[in-house]
Amino acid sequence: MTRLSAPLVVAIAVINGVALAQGVEDTMTDPMAQLRACSQLEREARLECLDKLSHTAAPARREASKANRWTISETTSPVDYSPIATATTSDSVDASVKLSIRCRGGRTELSFAGPALSGRGDGYAISYRINDGAPVQVAATVPAAGSGVAVAGDVVRLLQSLPDNAVLAVHLSRGAGAAHDATFSLAGLDAMRARMAAVCKWPLAVARPSN
Repeated sequence: MTRLSAPLVVAIAVINGVALAQGVEDTMTDPMAQLRACSQLEREARLECLDKLSHTAAPARREASKANRWTISETTSPVDYSPIATATTSDSVDASVKLSIRCRGGRTELSFAGPALSGRGDGYAISYRINDGAPVQVAATVPAAGSGVAVAGDVVRLLQSLPDNAVLAVHLSRGAGAAHDATFSLAGLDAMRARMAAVCKWPLAVARPSN
């Protein structure tokens, strides 16, 4: 009995060790798992984590799955039959936070919405980062339809400047109130952008971003 139980214990230990190693390897190689891990940290630590992730995972990001994370819907206005298109994706960690791109009547809007984003959209300050880039401040406004926070200014130019398959980190703050952070994977952005550009009749981009 003793001679049989010892190899069994060793075998179980080996199996557990392999499973643990596999779990660690999956976390280290899965971009979404890495994003989720970074997003659990406090703001300063999260930004540092995203910096390191963008440096160490750049080759993996380029080879990562191009699976489309966007949901696109198209319809027409019952008033003038003009096209209405909406593309939506979710925060990599909190799926209740949505990034939406909507065009109607020749106007394109980029907005963020979620249960935690309350009050008027123009009361927020917005900054965003692409991968390990510096934060960029943009003005906020009230969405034309629905709730949340919309980006003011030339939204089409902003969307055309974003690189495909990158990581978009967004910081939303409202005066003395709580700040909110969201992280979005831009995998499948090129395909979504081409479809929206055709429906919404966007002008051709002067220069396309490089990955």
